[in-house]
Amino acid sequence: MMMHKNNNESLLRGVNYDDPVAQYRGARVARISRILLGKEVEIPVTLSTDIFYSFYLPMPILREADEIPESRINDYKLISNLLSSTRIHEIRSKTLIDPLLSSIAASVFISEMMKLAEKNRGEKPGRKNSRGRAGVLPSNLREDQLKSMVEKAANITARDVDNAKKLKTLVEGQQPGTISMMAYEEYGPELIKLARNLEVRRILDLLTGIKPWKLRIPERKLQFKHGELESYEYGKDIERIVPSRLALPDELFYLRLLEGKLLLYRKVLTQGKGPIYVLLDKSGSMDGTKMIWAKAVTLSLYMRAVRENREFYFRFFDSIPYPLTMIRRRPKAKQVLKMIEYIARIKGSGGTDISKAIITACNDIRRARKKDLSDIILITDGVDRIAENLVRYNLKRARARLVTVMVMGDNRSLKNISVKYFAVMRLSQKNLLQIVEV
Repeated sequence: MMMHKNNNESLLRGVNYDDPVAQYRGARVARISRILLGKEVEIPVTLSTDIFYSFYLPMPILREADEIPESRINDYKLISNLLSSTRIHEIRSKTLIDPLLSSIAASVFISEMMKLAEKNRGEKPGRKNSRGRAGVLPSNLREDQLKSMVEKAANITARDVDNAKKLKTLVEGQQPGTISMMAYEEYGPELIKLARNLEVRRILDLLTGIKPWKLRIPERKLQFKHGELESYEYGKDIERIVPSRLALPDELFYLRLLEGKLLLYRKVLTQGKGPIYVLLDKSGSMDGTKMIWAKAVTLSLYMRAVRENREFYFRFFDSIPYPLTMIRRRPKAKQVLKMIEYIARIKGSGGTDISKAIITACNDIRRARKKDLSDIILITDGVDRIAENLVRYNLKRARARLVTVMVMGDNRSLKNISVKYFAVMRLSQKNLLQIVEV
């Protein structure tokens, strides 16, 4: 019995080209692929849909070869080689049931296949073949050529998807759902561009090993009898007495009360948290490894701010403070991606004026009228002399605390005015930097 071969049927079982969601995803992948190629070429939405679902579905299943119309044999061979490539499981471990990363994977894969196809002799991809249908691949490719091209494209796809996933985690601050998927999808090309940026990749590699909570910033707490239980203490406040103390004999109970030695609950209220404000020294001495490491720490502190539902402020400085970047409690993908691109782009140069930078940060906080306690985190290697009294005065007026991260250096003045002072030491093995509290 001969099977009916329908040109409109998906190459994958369970995928329906008439589904509006499938049409949207296929059209979007085709659009991003053209952006990556930098030119207008015709990419069949049917093929971009099939490639998207090859990355997205838990178990993509190809139809039997004899069910495929002749006009789609090339597409069928392409997806068959993709699903059997050496990198497919690595890629799919990140794209499975993730529409954003599946779109990125499909767009990168298609654009790379079309670039590789252009290098081969024969008809150019994106042009119509003898049957009047556009295709991603030339029709005269040998099987070994196709397999080799798929492996090369899959290698690039695996790298870009890995970095895009790291960027997505960074933007969300390790809090999935912080930013809507629609907002992400709008900036898919920008996400791919950043994922391919060499400086961003270096920062992401370092960021993996940085734990922002190692910068132990103490919470400011006020003792309050109706607050949260923190610990125990001795005293005579009956309202906070541990119930077991009421079982004491009367004579012993009143003796302990007079002596102030009743066992009490210690209850506190944690003060509200204002913004995390990072000041990053971009002076000439910070250029190189120090600067890349400091950028990674800055982005890790942004992730901490998102996790703690705090605003994030950021400034570069050298002899002058540079423009302020602000990310609100509910971050927007566009703002965060722009900040990451800006941080990656800046190189170390210039002198250092730490006092001016801290006072500028204090003024920013005061202008924003933040009532909660803010933390200014200074990352520098500068031994610049600090105007201690003036800086202390401005920190007090802004209700801000200074935390210093000194990169392979020492500054006694900064240590005197900082609530926490961390030294960054170079490890001899692997040339890594590590934070040590001093």
